[in-house]
Amino acid sequence: MRGDYYRGKTALVTGAASGIGRALCRELAARGAKVIAGDVDVPGVRRTASAITAGGGWAKAVALDVTSQRSVRAAVSRAVADHGGLDFCFNVAAICITGDLRDLSADECCRVLEVNLHGIVRCSLAAYAVMANRGSGHIVNVSSMAGFAPFSINTPYTASKYGAVGFTEAMRYEARGMGVRVSLVCPGVVRTPFYDNAEIRNVERRLYVAGLPERMMTPEKAARAILRGVARNRSVIVFPLHAKLLRIAARIPGVMALVNGIMVRKYRLLRRPGRQGPGGITA
Repeated sequence: MRGDYYRGKTALVTGAASGIGRALCRELAARGAKVIAGDVDVPGVRRTASAITAGGGWAKAVALDVTSQRSVRAAVSRAVADHGGLDFCFNVAAICITGDLRDLSADECCRVLEVNLHGIVRCSLAAYAVMANRGSGHIVNVSSMAGFAPFSINTPYTASKYGAVGFTEAMRYEARGMGVRVSLVCPGVVRTPFYDNAEIRNVERRLYVAGLPERMMTPEKAARAILRGVARNRSVIVFPLHAKLLRIAARIPGVMALVNGIMVRKYRLLRRPGRQGPGGITA
């Protein structure tokens, strides 16, 4: 991989206020890229940009709500106006609402889809319009290992990530003929504020968090893995080892039924009984 692959290039990163998005911004800037850090969390994304500029890199913070077509278009248009184009678009922004489906409303499920799937669609299409016109560029959509292995108790999240996988893989073949590269990223468990910010229904947060793996990959290592794969034009980037193994195991009949059965039983042991769900049914 050439050391100067990102130098002088313009990169838009969504979900840049924390976690993998923030780490990607810092790693891109360290490699000489001009980083446009976007997030709905404006104070957070400003901290990301400030940390980069304080270290001698180039970064600009923008308010970016991936659920708003106007906001997405404004961010991409600004990149083109300021830099003459857009070389990379990293779509990282995501949310999660965890819970037994009996405790989730249709609106909550759709909110997850709106950010995680429709947000990727909006940003990808806006970036693609610019890149296809130039005949170059690279769109990088971050899904999850939940995009190839379904996880109960996180059903809306799983649906959004499966959708992101399908959209990205289909888009790749269209974009190839226009000179635009498209990569799909499916990380495993990474230690980020994502788990702290996830909404958890009808289970005490401390009990749920206690069941998460103790050893997690850092967002910095995740960012470096993504950038290595992108520089090599990998179509699918899966990491770390547990995600690669799960990808293989998920193809074996019965494995995910066993895994999900255990997950559902554990969650329901923690679930508060007798609460009324969104449908008005006490369960």
